[in-house]
Amino acid sequence: MYNLLRVEFFKLRKNRSFWSLLFALSVLSLAYPLLYYFDHRSSGVPQITGAEFLTTFISSNSYIIKFGVAILAGIFISNEYSTGVMKTIASSGNTRGRLFTAKLIVFSVGAMAISLVFPIVSTVEVTLLSGFGQLPVESTVLFIPRAFGLTLLYTAGYAAMGALFTVILVDSGKTIGFSMIFFLMIDTIMASLSSKVAFFATLYDYSIFKLVGNIGKPLIDSGDMPALLLVPLLTFVIAGTLGMLVFRRKEIK
Repeated sequence: MYNLLRVEFFKLRKNRSFWSLLFALSVLSLAYPLLYYFDHRSSGVPQITGAEFLTTFISSNSYIIKFGVAILAGIFISNEYSTGVMKTIASSGNTRGRLFTAKLIVFSVGAMAISLVFPIVSTVEVTLLSGFGQLPVESTVLFIPRAFGLTLLYTAGYAAMGALFTVILVDSGKTIGFSMIFFLMIDTIMASLSSKVAFFATLYDYSIFKLVGNIGKPLIDSGDMPALLLVPLLTFVIAGTLGMLVFRRKEIK
């Protein structure tokens, strides 16, 4: 298993598309706060601080997580089907369960790296421009590590779903397209069903799709934390297990 992980991490480090994606996100993360900075400067409005920017836009990072997972799934996993790499590693003597697990772990780490670009780069830039300021009064000193920790946890949950889509769809373009549409539309679909069926209301309330919006809350009740922690973990385990089962039975051409 250790050697499989080493191979997957090597492929991730050498994946130019992955680094191009990180670079593009970094550029956008630098450009976005500048729009606020120059707009506030020209209008005489007090500048937003690093703490204010982080607490305001950390929840919006969920869109970057969704798009990042969708794109990385296509360029890191699905692309190996078309290049023949997947067929080669599937016949290497290792069990498919171990192969999928190693790929899922490394894919999740790559997605986690993508998920931290916007909050870290943007917050550092805003802090350099106008200072860090103070966190909301109702928040605690644990807000930043909690927000970043939950970001990583929910990214892993989304990554497991992305990995599941790759073994079902195989094609890189189909994986990216379907994943993006699914992640963008699932909230609307679940919310619509929730208004008509009580079961879907409960399912949506305790789903990764809705709870990801709570990452940026300044204050989270202790009673809400178990659900916030368990839901992405269960999503990772369930989606990862389904992906492994499909991969074991998949005919790789």
